[in-house]
Amino acid sequence: MLKYIFFLLLILVLILCLTTYETFDNNIIYQDDIPDMNWSKYWNDFDFKARKNANCKPIKKDYTTLGTMGTWILTMPLSCENGMPHTRAGNVIAMPENFNKNFYAKTLEHEKIHLSQRNDFSNWKKFYQKYWNYEVYENPPSSMPSNLIKMKRANPDTCWAPYCCWNKIWWSIPVYKSEIDLNFQSCPVKWWNQKENKIYDNPPNEWISFFGTKVSQSEHPNEISAVYIANQNTNSKGFKILMTKWDMSKEKLINL
Repeated sequence: MLKYIFFLLLILVLILCLTTYETFDNNIIYQDDIPDMNWSKYWNDFDFKARKNANCKPIKKDYTTLGTMGTWILTMPLSCENGMPHTRAGNVIAMPENFNKNFYAKTLEHEKIHLSQRNDFSNWKKFYQKYWNYEVYENPPSSMPSNLIKMKRANPDTCWAPYCCWNKIWWSIPVYKSEIDLNFQSCPVKWWNQKENKIYDNPPNEWISFFGTKVSQSEHPNEISAVYIANQNTNSKGFKILMTKWDMSKEKLINL
């Protein structure tokens, strides 16, 4: 009987240890009881360097319903992802502490679209292909310039398919400003023309004609669509097409 009790106590201790265990990956703190908090498998060397000494252990956890979706909202230290809101697997939205209240609701709408993309990515991918002429990939093409891959900034809201190509030619890559300036919020988007093998600082005119000038995050169709739906402030062709396929009440893509 005593052996049986001891065995049960041992199991309880092990469970407790597993649910509170923290990993320290290149001086970054993660809490393992939060799904997908450690997403460093998607990082390059500069992603690790940019996040050195960052604390991604949640300060507060709140469960709520956003529209049709049950969601965990985590309040995070400002050092986590450079203070930028983002999502993680398991319907998790990470919001920095002391975030501007004037932008809080709209930012949650933006991040909620990213949760939809995580949970229903096959349909989002289909939409991108069929209606926006975008292809998304887990890995870059072999011909992509190595400096773009080396300096690419990882984004938790696109990380499962971070490389995207528009119109079979144009690849948009968010990159760190330099090997020294690794601030996330100053990362430009570079446009690589695969046919010409040239890198440009701005999107092509035909992209602007289709998606408009009010796309604050042009790096990936995940970001473009989240900006469109949350802001509702453009009459571009890309926006109009998306809104014929996005059901606002059901909060999902339809009739693809």
